Amino acid sequence: MARGLGRAKATVGLCLFLLWACANPGPGNHSREFSGVWLYEFEGSSFVEGATAVPTVRPDYETTDWLEYPSVPPGAARDMQAGLAAEGLECQPVQVFRVRFAGRRTRHPLGTGHLGLWRSKVTVERTLDIERLGPPFCYEQAPHRGEG
Repeated sequence: MARGLGRAKATVGLCLFLLWACANPGPGNHSREFSGVWLYEFEGSSFVEGATAVPTVRPDYETTDWLEYPSVPPGAARDMQAGLAAEGLECQPVQVFRVRFAGRRTRHPLGTGHLGLWRSKVTVERTLDIERLGPPFCYEQAPHRGEG
């Protein structure tokens, strides 16, 4: 009986440690300065670190981060809302910003962001600079298999 209790305690301890390790990913989770391009759209928030201009092709989820922006500056927030309501576009419009901020990256092996599509999340802690890079637009849809 004591042996079974010892195993149960060890199993619980191991589970607690694994949960803690997932929530605290370690040395990569420190605050630092980031710069790049933020693609904001309905159910999407992709950050392309190091980019300075609008990507000509929609970047893959695997090569970008989900950008968590808890406190968007008021001017950018107005641009974001206007971008989502853009008329005359046959898509969910993408609004692009060049951003520089202090924040932290956390890895999510099982995915993060809308539907868990992104590999990691970058959380903005303090905005250093944000600039809108033009009007809302649509990325060209990739053809379905079997189409030209």
